Amino acid sequence: MDKQQHLTYENHSRYFADCRYIYPVVSRRSQGLSLGINLNLNNACNWRCVYCQVEGLVRGNPDPVDRDVLVAELDFMLNWIVNGDFIQQFAPIGLQRFNDICLAGNGEPTLSPDFNFVCDVIAKLRAKYNLQEVKTVLITNGSQIHNPQVQEGLKTLALLNGEIWFKVDRVSKTDILAVNQVALSSDSISKRLKIAAGLITTYIQSCWFSNNGNNPSQSELDDFIQFISAHQEFIAGVLLYSTARQPALAEGGNITQVSLEFLQQLNQRILDLGIYSRYHV
Repeated sequence: MDKQQHLTYENHSRYFADCRYIYPVVSRRSQGLSLGINLNLNNACNWRCVYCQVEGLVRGNPDPVDRDVLVAELDFMLNWIVNGDFIQQFAPIGLQRFNDICLAGNGEPTLSPDFNFVCDVIAKLRAKYNLQEVKTVLITNGSQIHNPQVQEGLKTLALLNGEIWFKVDRVSKTDILAVNQVALSSDSISKRLKIAAGLITTYIQSCWFSNNGNNPSQSELDDFIQFISAHQEFIAGVLLYSTARQPALAEGGNITQVSLEFLQQLNQRILDLGIYSRYHV
């Protein structure tokens, strides 16, 4: 990346300053600078969401991380952000605030055998740089929440101004298979969501898009609203968004953004339930 180039919503490159695991982005959802940690350098994930923007996505698990390299990179970037001119140099006006350290990347982070190690590293470096106001965010499909080791990591993140963004794109088996390309029931999602919410502040994150020019069906919307309503006591809110960039997968070739009006209307249905919700196209 050109060192004079501002970060943008459209540029979510996982590579910056020769770092392998750590990458900065300006996020629509955080409305500021998010420092990402990518634990899936081999582009491996257990889901294959049709809107995914990871080039060369494969089914599988991530490789172990080089722990020394990851720690050095995170320390380097945090020092540059906190004590240097990184934000002034790279973040656009209006987005010059450090919002979060975010476990996200080229696949499901909780699949990593080093997930708990990385949570502990974040804790140590947050303390080193006195980051009480900065959030720690895990973006997850929730598939590993039943794993006791992952739960230990969530307990650590909960102490670090932590929250998770738990993916629920669709609710019926048919729609989940079509969008996330996994065989999963809403009951299974519900069980893991409740476990997560018992350990850490949990938001539902949901992607909505047009396919072949067609918006999601009324049944998809109604099922989603019903699911949100049934889990109101467990969640802190809902984060809605649409695709900002062209999906990388062949099956995503006909996917485009939904309109701002579509997201506004869905957002209002959630607000009418008395649940916090926000949206970004």
